[in-house]
Amino acid sequence: MNQKTLQKRLLAGETVYILDDFEEAAVRLVYDGEKTESFIKHKGRNEIAIPQSNETVCEIILSGEETSKSEYDEY
Repeated sequence: MNQKTLQKRLLAGETVYILDDFEEAAVRLVYDGEKTESFIKHKGRNEIAIPQSNETVCEIILSGEETSKSEYDEY
């Protein structure tokens, strides 16, 4: 995902969902006014909070495709 677009959307208060089939995981990104919180969800499992600096999260942000909340929830 384009980093400038991602940053603008997060600063605007949007929650962004990104799915990466190669990593078999999806991330949810939320800006809380001070920092971006990230959550990762592997297929068929519950999401967990994870640092945005985590290598897998970075890979998903760079190479994944944006998805919807419903697709993220069903993943």
